[in-house]
Amino acid sequence: MAYSAENLIEVSDLVVKYGDRAVLDGVTLNVRRGETIVILGGSGSGKSTLLRTLVGLMRPSAGCIMFDGMDFTQMSHEDQLELRKKMGVSFQSSALFGSMTVAENVSMPLYEHTKLEKSTIDIMVKIKLELVGLSGFEDYMPAELSGGMKKRAGLARAMAMDPEVIFYDEPSAGLDPIVGAGLDALILKLKQTFELTSIVVTHELASVELIADRVCMLDGGTVVGFGTLDEVKASPHSYVRQFFERRPNEEGEDEAAYLRTLTGGNA
Repeated sequence: MAYSAENLIEVSDLVVKYGDRAVLDGVTLNVRRGETIVILGGSGSGKSTLLRTLVGLMRPSAGCIMFDGMDFTQMSHEDQLELRKKMGVSFQSSALFGSMTVAENVSMPLYEHTKLEKSTIDIMVKIKLELVGLSGFEDYMPAELSGGMKKRAGLARAMAMDPEVIFYDEPSAGLDPIVGAGLDALILKLKQTFELTSIVVTHELASVELIADRVCMLDGGTVVGFGTLDEVKASPHSYVRQFFERRPNEEGEDEAAYLRTLTGGNA
């Protein structure tokens, strides 16, 4: 894949292995600046592994990840840490520190990675909490928040450093449909307001229809569909058809698939 300036991230022939088993096998995709890419697929398809690899938490066995024209996979650990300041991550579990207030959680990246004065950091935290609808909750502890509020607080922390891209890991997981829809609307708002690039891992088809510019669909660690949602839905690929038609596996298929994950695809 030749580098294009319109792309913030370019992934070429990415391979990630757990032992001898390839969890990602030849993944290639591009993420344009300011768009929202949704990574879709069933359990065990490689979605979370792809997300962890894109943010530098895992080293690929082969392939290349270009971030803003720089080869992320070949950087030193120190250079990767510097580049990660341009990335925000919204974790599935929110990953808030239970012993810290909401404001302290959001301010932590600013204290760790900048030399800003406390007064400036306090203003930035206030702005980020207002963005996610948590103004007035600065002094609350995570245990005092609802599930949706925790997700929003985690998103405020992901936004703390004004990143170029935000990675969302199952943002609607565990939320009721109304709260989940509110979070989808917030993701759209942040994208439109800041021209943010977003990469979202989700199972929620209602979310995909609302937020996705393009969809990357994985099955068995390979890309089986990539394009707009309508383009992916129109794919003749058997797994894609099964996924969108919500058809269960035939009797015995689940067990066979599980055995293949244990044997590296030889079952």
